[in-house]
Amino acid sequence: MWSVYTKQFEPGAWVVLVFLILSLVLSLFVVSWWSIHEVKLSISDSALAVVGALLSQGSPLNFQTAAGRTVVLTTLFLQVLTLAFYTSNLVSALAAGPPLPVFKNLQDIHNEKSFTFGFLRSSSNANDFRLKDEDLVASYTVGMERVLREKYALLISEVFYALNFGRHCKVFMLPAVYFPNYLSFALPKDSPLVPILNKVVVDILSAGLMRKWWLETYDSNTKCNLLETAPIELKTVLTPFLLLGLSILLVLGVLAGELVVSRRALAKDLVNRQKSVVMHFNFPINPALAPILTLWTTVSST
Repeated sequence: MWSVYTKQFEPGAWVVLVFLILSLVLSLFVVSWWSIHEVKLSISDSALAVVGALLSQGSPLNFQTAAGRTVVLTTLFLQVLTLAFYTSNLVSALAAGPPLPVFKNLQDIHNEKSFTFGFLRSSSNANDFRLKDEDLVASYTVGMERVLREKYALLISEVFYALNFGRHCKVFMLPAVYFPNYLSFALPKDSPLVPILNKVVVDILSAGLMRKWWLETYDSNTKCNLLETAPIELKTVLTPFLLLGLSILLVLGVLAGELVVSRRALAKDLVNRQKSVVMHFNFPINPALAPILTLWTTVSST
């Protein structure tokens, strides 16, 4: 039941998505603790902020640095991409309707207890199966109406199905063929038409006309496949996900650059404070006392 909400992506795409979310949580946590101007966040607060952004929820946090804002923008880009791919596949699946059951042979239908198996009441296959009388139908038309109305599997002539229901996308035939029947022309013995018909049949078969006519009659796969949806593959979303992964690496580079710039600014500010203390007292002082005098000046000014 719950697979309805997770089958929009293949397992590989879900794994990459979860990895990106964890990377964004760790990046936000690292930025908040290493950046001087950001509010310190716990790992749970970082996870709440990232997951909330992915769910289109805002946050009261105010990010001041380029690294923090890059993390937020990357999270929002991931939210847009995930929402676009997820909703497009979900809407397509709703428009196409439920998928057809996956059966390969009669054994699969026999194992599926919710399906009822039947065929024509006057069919020669009645000797091969032991079925209830209510499981049999009077005609192929009645049987197909029952197929469309309930969970019913009908043993039907392939020619009749191809001509009347071959383009119906709500029913399908098993890939295997059972109980083949052979048709032939009945002619009087020593009829002069026998060699003529034999030659015509051989020419038709050798020219491939039988296969051509059959494909033209039973060409339903193309249109019906358009109504089926498949999970989004990893290769479809791999490129944008890789770009977002590079953005996370960019966050670490921006954070390192901000740390270098901040330390240089603090060192320069410390030197300027030391010079201001020397000029204020107007006499040379011991360099060892400069940090103490700087601290005293700062405290007294506040």
